[in-house]
Amino acid sequence: MFFKKRYFKFSRLSNNILYLFNVFLNFNNFYFEFLGFLGFYRIYLKYFYFSKKNNFINIFNLKKNFFLKNLIGFIYSYIFNIIKGLIFNYEKILIFIGLGYKVVLRSSYLYFYLSYSHPRVYKIPPDIFVKILNNSSSEISVKSFNKQRLGEICLIFKNLKKIDVYKGKGIFYKNEKINLKILKKK
Repeated sequence: MFFKKRYFKFSRLSNNILYLFNVFLNFNNFYFEFLGFLGFYRIYLKYFYFSKKNNFINIFNLKKNFFLKNLIGFIYSYIFNIIKGLIFNYEKILIFIGLGYKVVLRSSYLYFYLSYSHPRVYKIPPDIFVKILNNSSSEISVKSFNKQRLGEICLIFKNLKKIDVYKGKGIFYKNEKINLKILKKK
C-alpha cells in the first residue's frame, strides 16, 4: 500500500511540462544532450521522445508498456534536476570535527588528514568543484551540476573516516544531526 501511494505521486509529474531556462536541448538517436552555463550533460533514454514548442518540452514514451508508463514521472524529475543543475550548481558542505582532522587542496588533489599515519589522497574529477571555506581547513564546499555525482563524491568523502557515535567525531554534512550514544557508567 505504501508503494502505491508513493508510486502514483511520482506519476503525477508526467502531466507537467518542463521549461528550458537558458538551457539548449538537442535530441539525437535517443540521446538527450543538454548544454547550459555550467556544463554539458548527455543521457540515453531508449523508449522516450519529446515534443518541443518554444522553450517548453513534453516527454512521452514510445511504447505503451505498463512499466514505462509509470516510469515517466521519474524521467521528468531526472530531467528537471539536470536542467536545474545546469543553471545553478548543486552544493554540499562537509564539516570535519575532530582533533587534527583537516583537508588540504593542492592543484587537483585533496589530502585528508584524519588521524591516520599518512594522509588519504583523492583526485578531484573534472566535473566536481571543491573549495576550502574560511581558511579553516575543517570545512569544504563541494559543487557540481550533476546531483547524482555530487552525492556519490560526498559519500566517498564521508566514508574515509567512520563517524564516532560516542565522541561526535567524523565527517558530517553542514546541517546533519547525529544522536550521540551514552557512555557506559560504572
